[in-house]
Amino acid sequence: MMTTGPAVDWARKQVELGRVPVAVLGIASSRGVEDIVAFGSDAGRHAATDDHFALFSVTKPITALTVMRQVELGRLSLAAPLADSLPGFGAGRTDTVTLEQLLSHRSGIADPALDDGIPLREALTSAGQAFYAGSLVQYCNIAFEGAAALAERAAGRPFEEQLLALAADTGAHGLTFNTESNPHTVHGTDAAGLDVQAMYKNRHPGAGLFGTAADLLNLGSELLRDSGNAVRPATLAAMRRPRTTEVSHITTRPKPLSHTGLGFQMPANQSELFAQGIYGHPGWSGTEWWMFPEQDRCVVFLTNVLDAPEYGVDTNELFNAVAAS
Repeated sequence: MMTTGPAVDWARKQVELGRVPVAVLGIASSRGVEDIVAFGSDAGRHAATDDHFALFSVTKPITALTVMRQVELGRLSLAAPLADSLPGFGAGRTDTVTLEQLLSHRSGIADPALDDGIPLREALTSAGQAFYAGSLVQYCNIAFEGAAALAERAAGRPFEEQLLALAADTGAHGLTFNTESNPHTVHGTDAAGLDVQAMYKNRHPGAGLFGTAADLLNLGSELLRDSGNAVRPATLAAMRRPRTTEVSHITTRPKPLSHTGLGFQMPANQSELFAQGIYGHPGWSGTEWWMFPEQDRCVVFLTNVLDAPEYGVDTNELFNAVAAS
C-alpha cells in the first residue's frame, strides 16, 4: 500500500488543510494500476478507494474516445456536420458545425445551463449561436451531446451503450450515468446555483459520468500502453494534437490554462511543469485525470468540491510531484 511519496503527501495535505473533505488518489503505469489511497470523511462517510465520484467534465475525454471509435472504423468523419444527425439544428446559421469543432470547443453553440431541465437533444437543437463555427474557442458542454448524436447515427445504437462498451473493453467497469452508484455528495452546488440532481437526470455526455479511481486508472493504463483497446494509436495521437493554440479564446481568465485536442486538454503552462506531453482533463467537482507519457504515469485525483482551485487545490503541485516520483 502506497502511504508516502510526493503525490500521496499532496493528496493527504488537501484534506488535512480543509480544502476538500475527502480525497482519493491513484497512480497507474502502462503495466496497470500501481496503488490507490483514500483520505478524509464527509458527514460521517469515510472515503474508500472504491468509492464513486461525480466526474463532471472528466466525462468529456471518455465521450470523445467513444465517438472516435466510430471515426477510426470509417463510419464517421471529423468533418461530419452536426445537422446530418440533428436536421433541426442551426436554423438560421450560415456556418457548418462539425464533429471536430464539437470536440474542441470551437462549435460556436451557445451553451445552456447544465441543470435547465430541458432534454439534451431538444436543448441542442434549439441552442443559439455564440460565434461563427471554428473562428473562436469557448468551452461548451452541450457540444458533447452533439458528438454523441453523430456517434449514434454512425453506429446505429445508443451512445450510452457505446460508452459502456468502451468501459468494458478497458477495465473501467464502474463507469456509469446512474446515481445508484452512491457517489459522494458534491459541495458548493448551492453557491454555484447548480441543481445537481437535475444535471444528473440528463445523463450528460459532457459532464454526467460517475466513476471510481480504478475505472480511470485502468482506462489510463490502456492509453499509456497504446494497446488499441480504447482507440488505435493513430486515433489517440490525433486526439492529443492541440487544435486551439492559434485561435482566440472567449474565457473569464486572462489567458487559457490549457490547449484542447479532441476531448483531451493539454496544459498550456508547460514552463511551470516538469513533465511535457501531459494530457487529460479536470472536472468542476475537483476531479482530475491525467496521463504523463514520458514518465509512463496516469494520475487520478477524486474529490467532491466545486471550484476546488479557489480553495487552494493547486494541480501544478500534483503534476510536478507525479513527474518527479
